[in-house]
Amino acid sequence: MLLFSHNRCICSGIALVVGFGVLSGCQFQSISPLQLQIHQSWVDHDGLAPARVDQDVQITCAPPVMWDMLPLHKTMLYAHQQWRSPDRLVGIGVAHLRTPIPLSAQTIIWLAKQQYSSGDSEHGKGGRLIRQWTDALGRAWFEAENDMYHVTGCAMTHGFDAWIVYSGYRVHTRPAPSELVLSAKAADAVLPLVGKPH
Repeated sequence: MLLFSHNRCICSGIALVVGFGVLSGCQFQSISPLQLQIHQSWVDHDGLAPARVDQDVQITCAPPVMWDMLPLHKTMLYAHQQWRSPDRLVGIGVAHLRTPIPLSAQTIIWLAKQQYSSGDSEHGKGGRLIRQWTDALGRAWFEAENDMYHVTGCAMTHGFDAWIVYSGYRVHTRPAPSELVLSAKAADAVLPLVGKPH
């Protein structure tokens, strides 16, 4: 379920995104930390662990109770953390990127789309973006699928920081509806640490 799995693809993608950002004039609206904090306080935390700070991906999160936290994947370009359900069919993840210039959430989704639909990989092939929308909080949402995973998530940006938060499941399986609800709630409750030291 890794959206960011190969450093070479990321380097190429960031170069393209930076060029696109420069050409587009980088006109965008970043997330509002205050609005996100208010939203997080309204999320139903039933079934989620108490909220905690994760400095590696620069977020406050409340993963589902009893889900496995997988090893952190960290490079010079990004940090990526995932949690997986006990039956290993459903997961959530957060990737934090530090970009060379401020980018829009839509541009970050474009970068993720290039990685997700980049053909054969250990994480599936035939990736396609199903739909995109932006919510009132400035989070750019997407739904995507390849032959292995179905993923719904959002991208958020603030200055040189960007986050992709997602939940998903293995296709061709029957994950428990309760696990899908938990993963979506946990992803919705992620709060980026804006303005904190790195």
